[in-house]
Amino acid sequence: MKTFRHLTGDNAYQQNSGVLRVGAPRAQYRAAAGALLVSAVLVLTGCAGAAPAAEAPSSAAPSPATPAPTAVGACPESDGQGPWGDVIAKEQVTNAAGSYCHTTLDPASAGARFDPAVVDLDSLATYGFTIEEAEAAQRAALIYVTEAGLDSALLDDSAIADATWFENASPWFTPAGHTALAPQVASFGLSEAGVIVSQSLPSPLTRDGGPRATNTVVGVDKIFGTLSVDQQTPLLVVRTNVTVDYAATDAAIVEAAIRDERGTTSLSEDSLRASTPTLFDGSDDEGLVLAGGFLVGFATGDLTAIEHISAAWTLSTGDGALQIDAIEPELDPSLR
Repeated sequence: MKTFRHLTGDNAYQQNSGVLRVGAPRAQYRAAAGALLVSAVLVLTGCAGAAPAAEAPSSAAPSPATPAPTAVGACPESDGQGPWGDVIAKEQVTNAAGSYCHTTLDPASAGARFDPAVVDLDSLATYGFTIEEAEAAQRAALIYVTEAGLDSALLDDSAIADATWFENASPWFTPAGHTALAPQVASFGLSEAGVIVSQSLPSPLTRDGGPRATNTVVGVDKIFGTLSVDQQTPLLVVRTNVTVDYAATDAAIVEAAIRDERGTTSLSEDSLRASTPTLFDGSDDEGLVLAGGFLVGFATGDLTAIEHISAAWTLSTGDGALQIDAIEPELDPSLR
């Protein structure tokens, strides 16, 4: 188990990653817009990806008053241009495994709408932020989450070194944030440091020209002000929730489950056949569901570059019978 120091407006947590369980995932991770166990996690991390380097952030965030038009033809090899839930096509990506459609936030989606009711106005006033800044921070956070957190090149490809990818992804972050996060990435990797979802899914995922996720749902359940872990830097924090459906064959899921087993249980095809027979029924319709959320923090004066980030999530089969991986924070009262 690796321990990280986290901070939010209310609590700090200890993070335990790499737990494999056979059984139904926790209910709070299954709700697309429900409360998350990530409700008070904020780690020093951050980044996004593209082969062979990291994907660059969107060049311009849409104005809150004038949403950008839906992307048309951005992925010419895809049968459709979305949306696929709350995301739309951004660009076609081709690597050694084939071609897929890299996606981004659909500014016209329900998940992109700004709800003032989720903003903690008292904490914003305490730390010098405005509700207009909260709206801008939400937009930037969701663009990062959809483009990088959930759809980076490293999602299903471990050929790129985490540290290399993180260095190439510096445009997503403030210089101070990138410098502070680099040791976490070097020590624990991007996924376990809470920067992006990566390397737990089958490798590769679907390569048919369309997105690797068949449906992506994002939301925001709180925006608040707090201090960073240095107890000096004011942060505007966006707490997001996500549910993503990834298509994968049963055989690929079995291979990923055995590969990612972390020593808590001895897994084999025989043990999985007994515990999760749906992975051997030949239907290939289970797929994988990732559910959880990201906390994305921005410093005063720059609401486009990330200062701090953290994530908590579970990855389970579509029927909930097998949990393949999880990053789950645990409350440590001594860090409150």
